[in-house]
Amino acid sequence: MKVLTINATPKTDGLCYSFVTAAKEATDKLGIENEILRLSDIGIEKCVMCDDGWGICFRHHTCKFGDKDGFNPLQEKVKEADAYIYITPVYWGEVSEELKAFLDKLRRCQATKQWNSDKSEVSFLKGKPSIMVASAGGGGGGIVTTFADIERAITQMGGDEWPRETSGIFDYIAVNRWNQEYKREALKSAIVEMVKFHKKPKVVSVVAQADYKLLLTFDNEEKRIFDMKPYLEKKPYDELKDVSKFENVKITGVHIEWRSRVDMHSDKLYSDSLPI
Repeated sequence: MKVLTINATPKTDGLCYSFVTAAKEATDKLGIENEILRLSDIGIEKCVMCDDGWGICFRHHTCKFGDKDGFNPLQEKVKEADAYIYITPVYWGEVSEELKAFLDKLRRCQATKQWNSDKSEVSFLKGKPSIMVASAGGGGGGIVTTFADIERAITQMGGDEWPRETSGIFDYIAVNRWNQEYKREALKSAIVEMVKFHKKPKVVSVVAQADYKLLLTFDNEEKRIFDMKPYLEKKPYDELKDVSKFENVKITGVHIEWRSRVDMHSDKLYSDSLPI
């Protein structure tokens, strides 16, 4: 697993930067890779809305000026990562200028993929979890609107899928001068839990078989058989005695689902199935 920490503070010490350090301590302890990108060292320029408002970001999902200002190589790092940690100071109730420039360009390149005729190309953020850290000085205000900035961008880029334990926004860490000590520990705990969910096998294929059995394929390439018969006497699974309903199974996030509230989590499917 690879984590990408997007460090949006220009400082190399202080309250906000201490959370960058805490994130690195947590991932080092877990033995996973965590690349820290200090945006102020890269110098991403603001979007100039070239070519009448939409440039190659709309068609080819890269920035026309991204090789010059470092955005395009940074976007490749976003692609390679499995999870993200955004750490920003709160300026006027918003993210830092560096993070704003980065999110604006990333959104134009990634959110536009949903309109592609080629549906095989999806946003780099899709299906990946994020942790957001907003650090407010002064009276500690502006955190909620700062989170809203980041959440809106992530959602538009398809990185806010249900269920959130494996994709979308995993956690919000709101920081001020008075809560900083326990919030650093909260960030470390959030990273541990996010990594834990990522490492669990998840269903990537499900096929209904005869005699109410399911052929499951997991993302670790294991194939397993899950027997649904023991569940068919219990609600809400009893309706699946109708074979046509049983066969209408699909994957939703880390669940398989027949209809709303008639589902089963990957954890149970893996633990209670037999390898083949």
